[in-house]
Amino acid sequence: MARRSDHTRDELKDIILSASWDIVKKDGFAGLTARHIAKDINYAAGTIYNVFPAMDDLYLAVNGMTLDKLYAVLSSPDCTAHSAPPIQNIKKMAHLYRDFTKTYKPHWLMLFTYTLPDGKKAPEWYQAKVTRLFAPLETLLKPYYTQKPDRHRKMAARILWASVHGLCFLEETGKTPLITPQDSLSEMTGYLIDCFVAGIESK
Repeated sequence: MARRSDHTRDELKDIILSASWDIVKKDGFAGLTARHIAKDINYAAGTIYNVFPAMDDLYLAVNGMTLDKLYAVLSSPDCTAHSAPPIQNIKKMAHLYRDFTKTYKPHWLMLFTYTLPDGKKAPEWYQAKVTRLFAPLETLLKPYYTQKPDRHRKMAARILWASVHGLCFLEETGKTPLITPQDSLSEMTGYLIDCFVAGIESK
């Protein structure tokens, strides 16, 4: 078993987070326990709590990694092409989001199934990462809000994002057949975005 002096605190943090990421990938959120991490990194379980005072702190850190990866996808040049109409970029963003849910399914599910205990608020750094997620879509919606309140654009980005997310969640949890026996998620997502943008333009 490794000794605490073998690594600095920052090194231990990176080691723990790397192991945690791999555990979630293999066993899902349910497998992410201090005992499991300690076994994988060859340290005593108490070492985990020396770096992360509570498992909630570790869960947030892992989710923060997922948020960073998701932001990198949503802000990708692939969905911000200047030559394409905004609606096409929005559809591309939705497509990339769907791909993300499949590539990082266990981490994505952890991100949206884990909740903090009652009375505990997410730290500011975490809230900032969540808020940043909406920025790329807010930018794509700008052409539809030149004469409309900016707060409406921000709200629209969250509503549209949540709607696409909901469809993806149904698909990844095997519930899509409950709402439609034949339409594909791509068709539903495209229709959702068409109707959403048409509604904005009509106001």
